[in-house]
Amino acid sequence: MKAQAIKKLFTKAMGIALSVITLVAAVPEVLPGVPGSRTEAATYDYMSIESLKDIFGDRFKMGIAVQAISHWNDSGAEIGNPDKEKFICNQFNSMTFGNEFKPAYNFDAEAEGLFTVDAAAEELLDWAKANGIPVRGHCLVWHSQVNPSIFAKDFKAMSGGKVTTDYNATLDEDCLVSRDVLLQRLKTYIYSVIEYTYANGYAETIYAWDVVNEAIDEGKPEGYRQSYWYQIIGGEFLYYSFLYAREAEVKYAKEYAADYGLDPEGDLSSIMPELFYNDYNEWFSRKTDFIIEHMTQTPYNEGHAMVKSDVINPDGDGTIYGDGLIDGFGLQAHMTDADSLYQYKDAIEKYAAAINNLHVTELDVGKSIPGEAGDFKQAKYYYDYFKLLCDEQDAGVNITSVTIWGLTDPTSWRKDTEPLLFNGNLSPKPAFEAVAMAGKGEEFTLEDTAGKGKAEDIVINFEPDEYDSSVRTPEELGFISRGSGHQATIMLKIKVNHTEGANPGFSLHVRREEADATVRYDLSRFIGHTIKLSYYVKSEEDSVFRTGIDGYEDAGVIEIVTGTPAEEDAEAEAAEPAEGEAAAEAPEWYLVDTVIKLPESLESASVYFETDGAGEFFIDDFTVSMADDTEVSDGLHQVAEDGSIIDDAAGEGEGTDSALPAEAGQGNHAAGWIAMIALAVFACAFYMTDNKKKSDSRKK
Repeated sequence: MKAQAIKKLFTKAMGIALSVITLVAAVPEVLPGVPGSRTEAATYDYMSIESLKDIFGDRFKMGIAVQAISHWNDSGAEIGNPDKEKFICNQFNSMTFGNEFKPAYNFDAEAEGLFTVDAAAEELLDWAKANGIPVRGHCLVWHSQVNPSIFAKDFKAMSGGKVTTDYNATLDEDCLVSRDVLLQRLKTYIYSVIEYTYANGYAETIYAWDVVNEAIDEGKPEGYRQSYWYQIIGGEFLYYSFLYAREAEVKYAKEYAADYGLDPEGDLSSIMPELFYNDYNEWFSRKTDFIIEHMTQTPYNEGHAMVKSDVINPDGDGTIYGDGLIDGFGLQAHMTDADSLYQYKDAIEKYAAAINNLHVTELDVGKSIPGEAGDFKQAKYYYDYFKLLCDEQDAGVNITSVTIWGLTDPTSWRKDTEPLLFNGNLSPKPAFEAVAMAGKGEEFTLEDTAGKGKAEDIVINFEPDEYDSSVRTPEELGFISRGSGHQATIMLKIKVNHTEGANPGFSLHVRREEADATVRYDLSRFIGHTIKLSYYVKSEEDSVFRTGIDGYEDAGVIEIVTGTPAEEDAEAEAAEPAEGEAAAEAPEWYLVDTVIKLPESLESASVYFETDGAGEFFIDDFTVSMADDTEVSDGLHQVAEDGSIIDDAAGEGEGTDSALPAEAGQGNHAAGWIAMIALAVFACAFYMTDNKKKSDSRKK
């Protein structure tokens, strides 16, 4: 009996221990007040912070992107959290729904109007209305986060012969609807969404709509993203989207005017939201030009022969803007603190020259280096960015709204780069102080603890430290995603390495699903110095690898042909070597090695790494060291072992082993192992107890 009691007690104890260990392993996700938690409690006196909406009140609306806890049962969301709600009311006078108003959650193929409002979207509208905070509607038409059934016959999207709801899926061609059917569905959905806002008392709450989101791809023919909207309708789907939105708001503003105490034939501007085109990487020069071209210069409806409507400007030129269908540009502004503000300034001025009504719609600024040094650099960038907005506004650019894309770092979609103004406990970061300084017209006075000119040699081979067996994440080493609308997957790859004698060996593995997503390493601390930059690269894709210096375009760009060699080269390499000659090995790793001077005048500098289009590649043995001015080259180069410069090269890739995700730190690994061990012990105890019960049963 004693032995049986001990076993029972042991089993119960191990069950409790497993639960505790599992909870501890998950602490960063579930416990309030723990750093990194998505549910960090507000422990800071947030009501004592000066208000951004008051600081910028004479310039533009200060907005915030929010989500409802009820949408995905996400306790880190804003609306439904009393502290965050109160804080938002104190700081902001505009809001955008992060997800709740997107087509994915409101399109309903079974509804007569193809629309059923998402419950969380309605909750947010009610909260905004009750608290007097105007809303930017986001968004009506998008290639992403939309049920693909809208493109399919009988609303059954097929991919590979199977029904799918994946908006990233490649749909079977024979399931796609005709152009006319999709146009009718587009019109029905837009009309239904907009009528809902008027019929339910929200017309005075919504002051703007992102009508079309992210339809431009500067890498595609004529600059159009190859979405199903484009493939089925053509580029004119842009014109029709804005036409239907304008028609709907004019129609329902008149029909529901009396509900808002207005004369249907009088001034209805207070219930007529402005219509915007919204996109990311909007400051990339080629993309800027395509956006402006397709919104203001492309005559989709030349001579108004394609479509006629009472809302079309009769003197219009057939363009979206000329026909009076668009009111402004939405600039997402997903930045990093190493992006060029000179380029951004040029883009703002181009947009303003085309349509002088700009909204910054999704602003966040990712840190390019970690820690306090990164905090300072991020703060300086935020200061310079808002000072730029104020200066451009003073010069005549009509910037009427700026929205920060999220409230606190732990809940940001880019949380690994800590891109926002507030910590998880609602305390302000240096970035907040910097924005306030810029808004008040003050000089930037934060202390540089970083930073610029404070250089020391860097050697990164991605191996665990000699005295610390833990594998640091790419972000901890300083490698972060470059791009805005999409992010690269950056991890450490085991057993793929160039480092001599490394066992098992690691390298930096960068996987990209979108052409704009890549990776960078900040070099700003070397500004004013001459440096030697060296690293090895290899790619398993048949692609062109590019590297250059963001912020210092005069440094040049290197291109290396990597991946599988050409067929004739492969045959040559396979041939038997001549007598006395060693068999030639196809190269795998390529060396980039150069000496470059980073001028003191630079605001920032980052070395970037990318392939031609989507794909993946590896970086290893990355070094930056101080050099002498006499060694300076005329730009970036690939260098052979004999010191000669190589224009291009081709090599063959090699299979690899398993990856360690970037977010896997020592603590997570330890907690995982502890939980696994505890689980094994618990299973053994359970097995022993269960066998004892069976044995007792058999005896009976």
